[in-house]
Amino acid sequence: MYWNRTGSILDPLIFIILSLGWIIGGWLLVRRSGRFSKREQLVAGMASGLLLYIMLGNAVAHFLPLYFAFALTSILILLFGVWVSRNFKFAWPELIAPSVYFPIAAMMVMTGLFTLILRGLGVGDDYAHLPLVSSMAAGDFPPHYSLHPEIFLPYHYALDLFAATAVRIGGFFPWSAWDISRAFVLSLTLTCAWIWLRRITRSKVGAYLGSGLIAFGMGTRWLLALLPKAWIANISSDIQIIGSSAATGDTLAKALFRSWVIDGGPPVPIPFAFANGILNPLTYDWAGAASLPLLAMILILMIASRRALRPVGLLLLGVAILSLALSAEHIFVLLTVGGGLAAFINILHLQTPPRKILASFSGQFLFVALIAALLSFVQGGVITEFVRTRITGQAGVTAAGTSVFSLRWPPVFYDSHFGSLSITSWRQLIVLLAEGGPILFLFLIVIYRMRNDFRHHRTFEFGLGIASFLSVIIPLFVSYYVQRDITRFTGFGLDAWLLLSIQPLWNFVRRGLLWKKLVLGFGYAVTVFGGIALFALQATAIISPESSSFISSMDSRISQAYWNRLTPQTMVFDPIGFRGQTVFGRLSIAATNGFTMSQFVPYLAAPDPHALQKLGFGYIYIDLKYWERLSPEYQQALGSSCAKVIKRLERYNSATGELSDFRVLIDITNCK
Repeated sequence: MYWNRTGSILDPLIFIILSLGWIIGGWLLVRRSGRFSKREQLVAGMASGLLLYIMLGNAVAHFLPLYFAFALTSILILLFGVWVSRNFKFAWPELIAPSVYFPIAAMMVMTGLFTLILRGLGVGDDYAHLPLVSSMAAGDFPPHYSLHPEIFLPYHYALDLFAATAVRIGGFFPWSAWDISRAFVLSLTLTCAWIWLRRITRSKVGAYLGSGLIAFGMGTRWLLALLPKAWIANISSDIQIIGSSAATGDTLAKALFRSWVIDGGPPVPIPFAFANGILNPLTYDWAGAASLPLLAMILILMIASRRALRPVGLLLLGVAILSLALSAEHIFVLLTVGGGLAAFINILHLQTPPRKILASFSGQFLFVALIAALLSFVQGGVITEFVRTRITGQAGVTAAGTSVFSLRWPPVFYDSHFGSLSITSWRQLIVLLAEGGPILFLFLIVIYRMRNDFRHHRTFEFGLGIASFLSVIIPLFVSYYVQRDITRFTGFGLDAWLLLSIQPLWNFVRRGLLWKKLVLGFGYAVTVFGGIALFALQATAIISPESSSFISSMDSRISQAYWNRLTPQTMVFDPIGFRGQTVFGRLSIAATNGFTMSQFVPYLAAPDPHALQKLGFGYIYIDLKYWERLSPEYQQALGSSCAKVIKRLERYNSATGELSDFRVLIDITNCK
């Protein structure tokens, strides 16, 4: 009860066939862009086709049902690719060259491996993503808030939308679609990184080493565990563990030598020393928040040029930039500002005449970034809802309509596990250096590279450098209403330093003295060690598959029978709101960060069917644990004549024969 919700092989087959449409179409467009070699075209075409599929499908889905919107989108991408390539000669043997099929084969193997790993993990904000995937697939698009149908959800839902198409078209369960989508995009990102690194290093060895750094590079908290215990205790005296990490230990000295307490983790626990509150490896991307934006950035790096782009190249550049607005709005803003500033500086430095600005890459980048910014106001997601709220003056139910940022003084780095870390405290500075690891020191290389990028008019690389420093500096002085989310800025900045440093580091490896190579090799090993250890621990999840930490086999069976089959425009009352929304594809109790919002808490103890029906609920979905918490009065109310039991599943203890759990779906549409 994990893979196929419909029980039909036809649905996954249709999904695969339609996917071939945007894959082939993207490949044909990439071939005409003039920016990719033959060995790069198929992988880059798959990546470009995916981004175009999500962005164009997102636009069409505002007017058509999700199934028809994305089916039509795939066909349109294929037809457009064929039309663009109508006069372009092609030899089919090009596709069977080892340099072409090897990366594709590697990507398919990685997709299978990551899917099996993710199938066994129930972490990564499943409570936020699975309900969103399920409700969008069932037709709630653009997605709304529960109990607030007039307010759209300000969220970066690009990858969730792709997973929703797998649910709606491919007949997958929301959890299997989410796992497959994350695994596929992660694998595609690493494969694209390899072909990009192969290009800039001109070496397969350099490409493999660089890909390893992108996949496994992270902070080095584990180095603290190597210090004498007296030193660790001294450092811990100035460190506060915050949030859910406090469940592992109330001090750093205690937590550092314990297993990280997290729900849905792998069967072999992860040591807290291998966790990180600032910089995690890409293979640790359980929530899927890093892979898609990184894929877009790598494509932009491959498309960017000192020369003007062809129209098809401009289209691919625009799609990659715009996709960031729907997958990582903070990166979109930083890149458009940094890239736009770099382009403007280059135009002034070269004294480009106004009539020739659009004939230069700098001018083209400015133009495409402006168009992308305008489209981001209407396409959906965080930026769209922020603009909508500002224009209409409507107060949203979250920070989309309020002041989400505030000034911070004195300036500090923020860590999602340890809170504020100041460089003026030597104890906190040591922890900060361990959290960032050697990647922190790459800023020196980036500064040197930015100087060369400016001299050689490499607009995007120069702009990425500007954006990276903005991303690291801004969190020093600005705080966010959800404090831990500000670390996304710092994480992006460090990731950008990593991308920009790989080529200079490889050049140094090829030409440097032996002792310097050994030092660099040691730094490389320290940087990737934690990521490799984490990946090994994640891989143990293959032996213990589960749908999610809050989805049982009974929920899977209920979902198979009733997903998207309940009365439209009604909600499901489930004490675990995100479970009900995931199982049925209908909105449920609104929650934030996995916890029920305060205005709905009273109804948990008093689930009167008549009161719930007036609020817009048409169904109640409960389990044994919740039933036993209810008073006899409300147990009786759920059994009233207007409340009709649609389905009941029970589980018994195999040893004692006693009832251990159940699921009951109740229809309360007649409780008026």
